[in-house]
Amino acid sequence: MEGARHPSDTALRDRVADAWIRSRAYRLKGFETVSRDDDIGAESSLNKIFWSELDVALHETALDLLGADGELESEWLENYVFSLAGPIYAGTNEIQRNVIAERLLGLPRGAR
Repeated sequence: MEGARHPSDTALRDRVADAWIRSRAYRLKGFETVSRDDDIGAESSLNKIFWSELDVALHETALDLLGADGELESEWLENYVFSLAGPIYAGTNEIQRNVIAERLLGLPRGAR
């Protein structure tokens, strides 16, 4: 692959390992969530933040693995650009963090 990063790049290898671990954790959490009998309510905010940040990180890592070729591969680039919307739609991650703080952690409502 022309323009791709070298396999001995330990920082990139660490990012690939981190992406795999986080993807696996998200998958297992998904199984746990769908197998519950109760309503997850505000806990869904945790899922949304984790997923949207993971989606961006996965695409950034993939593009870095591909190097310059990744910019020519329109599907990867298009999906990366789309992933950037994840932290915004379905309630921004900042709003989701407020939900977590107030409803799950019981912290007082912040000054608006």
